[in-house]
Amino acid sequence: MKKCQNEKMVKENRNGFSLAQPEHANDYDYLTGLPNMSYFYELATADKERFLKQGERPVLMFFDLNGMKFFNNRFGYEKGDTLLKEFSQVLARYFGKDKCCRFAQDHFAAYSVEEGLEGTLREILEETSRLNGGNSLPVRIGIYRDAIDSVHVAAACDRAKYVCDINRDAYESAFYYFDDELLAQVQNRQYILDHLDQAIEENWIHVYYQPIVRAANGRVCDEEALARWIDPQKGVLSPAMFIPVLENAKLIYRLDLCVLDQILAKMKYQQKVGLYLVPTSINISRADFDSCDIVEEIRRRVDASGVSRKNITIEITESTVGSNFSFIKEQVRRFHELGFSVWMDDFGSGYSSLDVLQDIHFDLIKFDMRFMQQFDKGDKSRIILTELMKMAIGLGSDTVTEGVETKEQAEFLKEIGCTKLQGYYYCRPIPMEEIMRRYEQGVQIGFENPDETDYYAAIGRINLYDQSIMGKGGEERFKHYFNTIPMAIYEIDEENFMITRSNRSYREFIQRYYSSLPLGTTVPFSVLQAAVGLRFTESVKQCREHGKRIFVSTETASGFTVHSLLRHIAINPVTGIAACAEVIIGVTDESDRGVTYSRIAQALSVDYIYLYYVDPDTEEFTEYASAPTQETMSLERRGRDFFAASRKDALQFIYEKDRDYFIRSFTKENVLQAIAERGAFTLSYRLLVEGKPTYVNMKAVRMDARKSHIIIGVNNVDKHMKQKAVLERLREEQITYSRISALAGNFICVYTVDPVTDRYVEYSATRDYEVLGLAKEGEDFFVKSRKYAEKVIFADDLPEFWEKFTKDNVMRAIEKTGLFILQYHLMIEGEPVPVNVRAAMVDERDGKRLIIGVNKAEAHMRRSHPVTD
Repeated sequence: MKKCQNEKMVKENRNGFSLAQPEHANDYDYLTGLPNMSYFYELATADKERFLKQGERPVLMFFDLNGMKFFNNRFGYEKGDTLLKEFSQVLARYFGKDKCCRFAQDHFAAYSVEEGLEGTLREILEETSRLNGGNSLPVRIGIYRDAIDSVHVAAACDRAKYVCDINRDAYESAFYYFDDELLAQVQNRQYILDHLDQAIEENWIHVYYQPIVRAANGRVCDEEALARWIDPQKGVLSPAMFIPVLENAKLIYRLDLCVLDQILAKMKYQQKVGLYLVPTSINISRADFDSCDIVEEIRRRVDASGVSRKNITIEITESTVGSNFSFIKEQVRRFHELGFSVWMDDFGSGYSSLDVLQDIHFDLIKFDMRFMQQFDKGDKSRIILTELMKMAIGLGSDTVTEGVETKEQAEFLKEIGCTKLQGYYYCRPIPMEEIMRRYEQGVQIGFENPDETDYYAAIGRINLYDQSIMGKGGEERFKHYFNTIPMAIYEIDEENFMITRSNRSYREFIQRYYSSLPLGTTVPFSVLQAAVGLRFTESVKQCREHGKRIFVSTETASGFTVHSLLRHIAINPVTGIAACAEVIIGVTDESDRGVTYSRIAQALSVDYIYLYYVDPDTEEFTEYASAPTQETMSLERRGRDFFAASRKDALQFIYEKDRDYFIRSFTKENVLQAIAERGAFTLSYRLLVEGKPTYVNMKAVRMDARKSHIIIGVNNVDKHMKQKAVLERLREEQITYSRISALAGNFICVYTVDPVTDRYVEYSATRDYEVLGLAKEGEDFFVKSRKYAEKVIFADDLPEFWEKFTKDNVMRAIEKTGLFILQYHLMIEGEPVPVNVRAAMVDERDGKRLIIGVNKAEAHMRRSHPVTD
């Protein structure tokens, strides 16, 4: 053996390293020539004992090249392999080739002694930065000192890797020591993993519930379920101590399903004691999806409990979606298909949020608490949050903001249209027992009545800030950003009125012009009339009763005229109370009557979906929008070059077949000429609404004596136009039938039949024919005709009718001669009446149609078919 050792065979690999004896030939990495992991552990264990005997302190290091995947994608795998080999050579020179190891990919390990280590590592990092011609990567190094806790080499390596991993966000070369604090974390991690089963079985896992409050009514409309680990030995463990551990170990699904089971049990108890049920959200991580079919597991448990699926909400973090976009998109689709709501949690905490929202619809977007943490640090964060809130509403998603801690924050969020609020301002997370105790003591916030949910959602989602009216730039724009048009939400019943929500501008407006009108208090209409006047009071009542938008101008005691727009929002199905919104469009005095806003409604005379106030000389414009499918009612934008902007919008929003017509017709010259000659310009075309062509009508008129501005309104006439088209079609068909009747004689019934689908409609049946009781419209005309024949056709004529009256025979005859004719007897009032059926093909606007008529033919039939008793 000694001779073999002295004469060991040396084999040079492509990296220039000497491989050991043949029996260890498979113990080295193929790329770098360094020992592999198992052989490295063997070598390190032996040297550790030697170091300790010599009085030296061994250390184990873990190396991670930061950004290797990006490097390979950019420069190619060959360049990446070259970098790995060069780095391995650096480690071998400093520590010795048998004291280093390549674990996998870009992970390496080495062992040495503590003395002089930091100087060596700095030299390694410096040399590494020059590798590959300076096109290298940063290196993170985790260091485990044996003096902390003497463990097996494999465990020491795990701890060095642990400290390396927790600093993965640092994109610069550095080394980090595993210390006593990290040791406590590792020991805690192991405790969590070792006791998870026991914690679930022995009810150490408790669920706390934090209420989510509806902005519009102050009631709890949802709850978020949060897990707490209350350990008999260690006390209360913070979620930050056990959730990341379970996620990394792919065991979090067991905790989350345990939480779900407790939620379902709580809901069943609430039902038993007569409390309203509100949806409860449960947080799902990426590890849940990796560990099991979490969608099916949740469905199975919810269905088995008897709780409605609509009462369980799934929260998915932004980072979870970004981890595997296409996969998570499919899981969200599955949840939606099963009837579960899905929320995006922690929106704004990452960098991919907007990309995600383009492709996945979330029922609610939850804004990360960092927005509230920045709330008092200037207007910029408020402006960003306001715009994001408007975006969420535009996407059809509800909103909730986390971390609400002050009344000022809550009021601001209500004003910008945040639907729901969550934070310590309302309540900290509490267990079910505490919820019940609060109900017993009468100090609860109170759960929302589910029957009122849609009503309060409609009120809450209106944004009371207009984001487009400020034209100033720079810091001055931030200063004036929230000085917006006054807006408010009213709640009205048959006798009373209350201003439920309002923005700061509206409150200042009321204080200035109608100081006697209380805010947030229910008052009878007599108080409203005394403060604002009869005209406004009656307009509010009309808005409630008829659901129409109403322009109203009222005089103040100081001589000003207030111009308002009222819009109906929703009706509370439980109380019958109606909600309406008011926008103060403007205030004029006696010396400035340039724009009389109440004339807008008179001039346009119909409800609009868009309204433009345009200066034709400068082409500056203001756009107002009030889409019927949304609750937003505000100035939409200001701009220049109105007609050019309209042509640009046409390419995106107008139905393709109408675009050229619109662009040719809607020019500044045509509009002004029509107004000058006829007093108004009108144009009908089709807009794309939710991808479908929808008829709209545009009307433009002058709005003041100086003729300096025009008002352009666009209203939805789709229903009217389609009804008009149907009537026109019926008129054309009636002409067709009249012509047939005139040519062919005394018809007792006429049918139109689609020759492709066999769908039919009956027209112009006489009383004699109607008493037969045949269907007036339906499918499968020829099949049903043969079926009903036995009931209404003279028995002797049935064989011939069944033989000849087939679709093939009818179509063949029409193709040859243009007409099909068949004679037989109908049984009318018990008597056989001779008739013939005639069929011909006609061209209509929407395609070919069979016209089939039945008429009496007594004289001819008597000669051809004598009837016997």
